[in-house]
Amino acid sequence: MKHKTRSTLSLSVVTLALMTQTHAAEPRIGEVVQREYKGAVAEPQGVTTSHAILFSDSVFALDTVKTDANGSTALQFLDDTTVQIGGGAEIRLDSFAYNPSTTVGAAQISFAVGAFRYIGGKMTTEENVRLHTPTATMVIRGTELVIYVWPDGRTEVNVVSGAVEVSGCAGKKSALAMTGMQVTVLPNCITQVAAAPVLPAGFDALSLPDRSASDTGEGGDDDRNGRGGREPSREPKGSSNSGGGRSGGTSTRGN
Repeated sequence: MKHKTRSTLSLSVVTLALMTQTHAAEPRIGEVVQREYKGAVAEPQGVTTSHAILFSDSVFALDTVKTDANGSTALQFLDDTTVQIGGGAEIRLDSFAYNPSTTVGAAQISFAVGAFRYIGGKMTTEENVRLHTPTATMVIRGTELVIYVWPDGRTEVNVVSGAVEVSGCAGKKSALAMTGMQVTVLPNCITQVAAAPVLPAGFDALSLPDRSASDTGEGGDDDRNGRGGREPSREPKGSSNSGGGRSGGTSTRGN
């Protein structure tokens, strides 16, 4: 029995050492800013096991972060960009570089599935930020977004403030969306532009909405502006409410 315990302990130490070595090879790009732990885990590049990420834990380039069905977390990156992540979600942190002296940087983040809120930080070269989903690529233009990615790849980008350029898959034309607008890229790569619907005010409500009654997009690109939504309110960065903006179970850490 003692031999088995020692073997198990040795295996755990080896696993932790391998994980540390992998992280040491990738740059630290941010940390967890949600105080309450709600089932989020990170899987480093080249490691087949995941580990829980708690408040103030670091995240690294090439980490894949996942939440369970009822989970959530929030990550803050080097320039104070924040990504809030809803339940049943998966996101890959491809890269994030930022020079605080010049406020110049670049980033790439891949949203695989789930509901997300992206809030831009201090980077003055946000045009170098690329957000990817299975069907769309977003170029940031000083932006706060609510992004939904369904398991079939359907992507819905809602602009809370600022602007974003969304390019669909298969060479489809790009669409520029401003505050209060929505761009949807369907699994067949058709791109639709419309007014954004009413969005959840609090992060706790951030989940994939029911869009079963939405247009299928058959018949070509659709740039109608007819969903009749209104612009959702934007909470000031650092404000405190029941969960919107940078609060709602998160804590924004200072520089």
